[in-house]
Amino acid sequence: MDYKRIRDFYIDGIENNLLPYWIDYADKEYGGVLNCISNDGKKLLSSDKFSWSQGRWLWILSTIFELTEQGVFSSVDMNLLSTLMINTFEFIRKYVVTNSYRCHFLLDRYGNVIPDDVYGRTDLSIYADCFVLIGMSSYIRVMHDEKNVPLADRLCVSIVKRLKSGDYLTEPYPIPSGYSVHGVPMIMLNTLDEYAKMRESFGLDSSFAVSLASKELSFILDRLYDEKRGLIREHASDDVNSLGRLIDRHVNPGHILEDAWFWIEHLERYGDLRERLFQIERIVSSTFSLGWDDEYGGLFRFVDCDGGMPHGDLICTPYEKLIAETWDMKLWWPHSEALYISLLLHKITNKECYEEMYLKTSSYVFSVFPKGADKEWIQIRKRDGKPEDKVVALPVKDPFHILRDYLKIIVRMDKCDTAD
Repeated sequence: MDYKRIRDFYIDGIENNLLPYWIDYADKEYGGVLNCISNDGKKLLSSDKFSWSQGRWLWILSTIFELTEQGVFSSVDMNLLSTLMINTFEFIRKYVVTNSYRCHFLLDRYGNVIPDDVYGRTDLSIYADCFVLIGMSSYIRVMHDEKNVPLADRLCVSIVKRLKSGDYLTEPYPIPSGYSVHGVPMIMLNTLDEYAKMRESFGLDSSFAVSLASKELSFILDRLYDEKRGLIREHASDDVNSLGRLIDRHVNPGHILEDAWFWIEHLERYGDLRERLFQIERIVSSTFSLGWDDEYGGLFRFVDCDGGMPHGDLICTPYEKLIAETWDMKLWWPHSEALYISLLLHKITNKECYEEMYLKTSSYVFSVFPKGADKEWIQIRKRDGKPEDKVVALPVKDPFHILRDYLKIIVRMDKCDTAD
């Protein structure tokens, strides 16, 4: 594969398409990003701010700033980027993180908390806390802002304690009683790795975070691994009578492909990738094959563990409703994740099958998604690739997955890693 050509393609995509689009929606007055945008990219529908998105935006800004310092990008305005980073961090520090080190889920443009009528609390999703910590950790590391390390420390400890005690929510999709889910250890693995990198950049001990991250990885690859099919289960119960339920049978291809590079990056930095590489390759190959739509192309949002439309007995949860209503949709983020994991595995193994996976994915992706207004992707599409005006989780247009995977690809194309 021509890695330089690939690298240049994604650099151009960021400099001339994605970053200019999102800078237009950066809140230059109050900090953060305004991303409650219509799927066609043409209209701002609300100025409300989900903390989930603000943390993600801060990670994107910090990573682009770091790579621009390294000479990767030549046309990025460093002064503007620095201002956006600082203002976003300050918005998060002042308005998102509470005195008890929990994160408000939803705020208005000015930082006022928007209360929730159902739960009577404002920390509605532990995922939001994790994305805030991911963004803060990257910002603190890139800006050499050691004075704010204690803030990240306290938020991290708070997240870990709440997960251990069960004092957390996962809105908009609560975890059913009696189930373990893939999403929580998955996000914790990535969060703890970003947090550990930040502490290490100041010469601080990271063993607490690294140890926890390694346990999360083991839980996923051992406890949630369906060895028969070579897949990761999104929901797992110890109840043998649950195996006929839809929630037990469904597979989320995008989640698995995204998490696969979390595993690889963690093992490269803190473990031994060779010990798990065969299993990881099997999971990625099985997931991609099961999730691919042979009729229209692209990855389904959800599939049954034996392929096709998810089916099984219901326990009547909001998440099951999501599966039933959106299983065959084509979303932006599984496809950007597939671009990165296929290139990553090709770079590591030099196997032709991953070049084929990348070419198959990229051919579909760049003929379907990047057709929005002002150079961004139309992120939500029907099975046949036509635009779909529908909320699939939060009512936002997301600034994270596409830019993050572009950035990851650019960095990886500069490396010369191969497995023995």
